[in-house]
Amino acid sequence: MTDPSPAGDRGETAQRMAAIAAGLHAAGLDAQVHDTHGVLDVTASWHRPGSKAIDLTVDEDHYIQLSWWNPDDASPGQIVATIRRALGAISGPP
Repeated sequence: MTDPSPAGDRGETAQRMAAIAAGLHAAGLDAQVHDTHGVLDVTASWHRPGSKAIDLTVDEDHYIQLSWWNPDDASPGQIVATIRRALGAISGPP
């Protein structure tokens, strides 16, 4: 697989990551761009009253990780339904 972020595009990648962070911040998330050993990523958290934060990471290789905490009384069916809704939102049109 080729590197999706060649060195010549570093400025463009940095602008893209900053735009993602700004968009997430505008949507109410605490978002920051990080440069770790030359690799850019955005981390963001959505803090909800009475619940733990929803966290996500977007890296310059176009991977996105999303994590959230389920209440301990959530049934297996509720957990599966939540995951299915998330997958539906992710796989639908932007």
